Amino acid sequence: MNWYEYYGYAEDPFKVSGGPIDKAVNLNKPASELLYNVEAGNMVVIEGGKGTGKTTLLSAVIEHFRGERKVVYFDCSKDDVDIKKLMQGKYGVIGRLFNLTPKGMVLLLDNFKGVSKKEMERAKFFYDNNYIRSIVFTGTASNLAENIADRVGERIIKLKALGVNDAVELVKNRLGTLDFLSAKIVKKLHKKSKSDTVLFLENCSKACAAATKAGDKLVKDSHLKGVNKSE
Repeated sequence: MNWYEYYGYAEDPFKVSGGPIDKAVNLNKPASELLYNVEAGNMVVIEGGKGTGKTTLLSAVIEHFRGERKVVYFDCSKDDVDIKKLMQGKYGVIGRLFNLTPKGMVLLLDNFKGVSKKEMERAKFFYDNNYIRSIVFTGTASNLAENIADRVGERIIKLKALGVNDAVELVKNRLGTLDFLSAKIVKKLHKKSKSDTVLFLENCSKACAAATKAGDKLVKDSHLKGVNKSE
């Protein structure tokens, strides 16, 4: 039995990806700003360090349009993107056979830095011709081509690193309580993780697992030995 099942959670409350906005911290305002820009048909960039919530915000866009088949997501760090193929893929084999391209799509380009100039131009073409309604980039705005940067303008959503008080709030949101993982221990885990939210969540889960394995009802300093430290 996993530690979280022992405490009645259906899944690990500290899982890194897929966490809802209401269990995050500092993301409600950025999420509202992002959805406004998407609805308005703008290009927008989300900037932030590792684990600051960029993917969570993209998930909020996907959830907002759920069921409408209007969102195309691609992680550019994992493979080379082909914008045309990506767009026509929304119609499956039929789209590719008959060169069909959907209208009014929302394109999410996660970790866009590696996208070629050719594909950026193609994305701009689809945007200018209303095939793409809005484009959301995650990464550093200064890496955008000048003509794309001009379209983005000042629509850059900057996410801040996880502060120590944010970390306490995040744990309370995820667990629903601080009875098992105290604020004092959370602050120590935050220090070890050096504001890296991904590492912080992983370390919280490891500490809880160590405490449960030891048969303790509270996470103690002795349970922090196995957590990873940020370099």
